[in-house]
Amino acid sequence: MAEDAASDERELVSREQGRQLAEDWRVKPGSLKIPNTLLSSQDIVKVVQATGIISPFYTEGGKKGRLKKASYEGRIGTKAFIYRDKNIPCQIFCADSDVGLIIPHNSIVFVECDLDFRIPDFIALRFNLQIQHVHRGLLLGTGPLIDPGFWGKLCIPLHNLTDKEYFIPKNEGLIWIEFTKTSTAVSKSDPGRNAIGSNNEHWDIQKFLDKAANQYTGEKIGIRSSISKALEDLKNDSRNSAESVKKAKEYIEWIRGIGTIAAIGTIIGVFSLAYSYYSDVGNHLKNVIPEIQKLQAEIESQNSKIEQIQTEIQKIKLTICSKTRTNC
Repeated sequence: MAEDAASDERELVSREQGRQLAEDWRVKPGSLKIPNTLLSSQDIVKVVQATGIISPFYTEGGKKGRLKKASYEGRIGTKAFIYRDKNIPCQIFCADSDVGLIIPHNSIVFVECDLDFRIPDFIALRFNLQIQHVHRGLLLGTGPLIDPGFWGKLCIPLHNLTDKEYFIPKNEGLIWIEFTKTSTAVSKSDPGRNAIGSNNEHWDIQKFLDKAANQYTGEKIGIRSSISKALEDLKNDSRNSAESVKKAKEYIEWIRGIGTIAAIGTIIGVFSLAYSYYSDVGNHLKNVIPEIQKLQAEIESQNSKIEQIQTEIQKIKLTICSKTRTNC
């Protein structure tokens, strides 16, 4: 987009110019001499100016230039989507109102590329995520192929594998695109089938996502990261475990409380029985002791009388012995 160009960049092919070049080339291919290999920057410029393969196309720009020795920079387009609760893609970025794209942690976001692609039959493209994003925890996949004959927008799946949100300004690079010349002659069409079905123009990535979400069985399934679901399940399990532990602690404390109460009750019961027993014994002793003391007095009195009788008997015996002069 011309409005996103840096002041020192030069727009070599505009978006409209690219469309016109591609339509003209499809009707009447011209003469173009390039090698059957990975193209250098000079050959990339040749192909773009002849066929409108990508647009808009900028050159120069110094250290921030989009054209490198063997690749070209793609940026964030007009929109991006994510699957949330429902099996319908939800738009989370709009180029008209947002300064950049925020990719939630542990998620997959589908991003439109800013370039229009109209690939002739003799060129195949590959693209990779810029290495700075890879080093920061994003994942795209290894070198996805854009087939010859594809016309439309790229839908780029970005995986944020980190536990933090990731921000990409819309005027910064997202991917690097490589151009490879196939063995097909420049002036001829390839007999192979068109890219992605019979209709080889795909300008709305939301329609592409709707198609991708439809499984072979006809069931529509939202394309989400399993990491976020696993973490959410783990959080729920942790909450449930914490609640179970809390309830278990409360139950143990309750059991302990019951045990303490029971122990106290048992002790109180024992003391109550002991007190009752000894209280009864004490009351009984209060009644018996006077009787015992009375009996002891009577026994002592009887013993005293017995001693007196024994003394009298002894005196009588001595008297009889003295009168009879016998030995007693």
